[in-house]
Amino acid sequence: MKRFLLLLILFAFITGFAFSYDYGLLTDQRFEFDNEAFVYYPIFIPWFSWDGGEGLSVYLSGILSLKYRSSKSGENDGWGSPALVPEISRFSARYRLQDNFFIEAGRITYSDCLGMTAYGLFDGVKIETGLPVGYLNAGLFFTGLLYKETAQIMMTETDAFNFVDKDNYFASSRFFANARYDLPIQEEYLLSLETLFQFDINGASDFLHSQYAQAMVEFFPQNKAGVAVGALFELMERKNEVNAAFGALARFRMDMPTEFDSGVRVTCKFTSGPFNDTSYAFAPVSSPAMGLIFSETISGLALISADYTARLRGDLLADAALSYFFRTYKDPLVDGSIYGCELQASVAWQPYDDLRASLGCGLFFPGLGNIYADTKTLWKIKASIMMSF
Repeated sequence: MKRFLLLLILFAFITGFAFSYDYGLLTDQRFEFDNEAFVYYPIFIPWFSWDGGEGLSVYLSGILSLKYRSSKSGENDGWGSPALVPEISRFSARYRLQDNFFIEAGRITYSDCLGMTAYGLFDGVKIETGLPVGYLNAGLFFTGLLYKETAQIMMTETDAFNFVDKDNYFASSRFFANARYDLPIQEEYLLSLETLFQFDINGASDFLHSQYAQAMVEFFPQNKAGVAVGALFELMERKNEVNAAFGALARFRMDMPTEFDSGVRVTCKFTSGPFNDTSYAFAPVSSPAMGLIFSETISGLALISADYTARLRGDLLADAALSYFFRTYKDPLVDGSIYGCELQASVAWQPYDDLRASLGCGLFFPGLGNIYADTKTLWKIKASIMMSF
């Protein structure tokens, strides 16, 4: 309750700046079908913006969502009286000082340079500034006021238990701070160095503090191609134990020589799992599923994916992706190291600025792996209609 009151106070504080403003309403009607259930999500997103001039701007948006679910088993049937879930999506006050210094505060976006540790919306403040050589950005963030389904923070068993608790709204309470340095080298290279420090303030017995060091080099041999390679190292403290984990990223992208805009991207990711009974797998701050259907997170996982995107015309965008998932450690309870393969495709049509429709589908083949080889093929279809008022 106290945290809800704090959210309302922050909301009132931000909207109090509304002198010259714009506002609107975005509706998103989402539908999902899979092997077991049909789900309908009506989502309403009111938004507000204010530009005060002289480098100061404010933006605020919220989410009101419902979830109707009908399953073959009859469990978790939400057609009767689904709960209305309110959420502050993004609010920010941004100030630009001269041309090379920005400060932003509120519920703002953040992603680490590799996109494997923490990414999404977080409450906090960040600065970006140009240096005589390179660029620096740093921030301080808090996760405890976020909606758990959006934040996807499950670093410990206590986090996972609270995540599935229907009576719990908020995400795991954690502070983290980052500092990132980007250094352009000539015109073809970009070196990124970043550190991140995460502190568990939940007060649970299985607390976890963690620190991350990341490095990435991006190479642009020509305007239509690019290569990125990176690595990360993590230290974890649990009670009196100190453990280490690591990860790596490699990515290649290239624009295709077609009459319409199109491109292909190949991505490889890897994070370590537990080495023995006393070690732990890589523990990111954010833990979303790595596939449309495949539900495992990046922890202790390797994946290889190939994506193709094409803008067939100005209002029509299509893409397809093929991904293979591997476990990077031995599980004494389950044989095998290959989860399987996922294939997905989608198309999005936007005939007007205030209307967008999309349709996507996916297939996951556990039989192409050796962990759940006897599991049937899983499928999912997703559709969405978005309108802006």
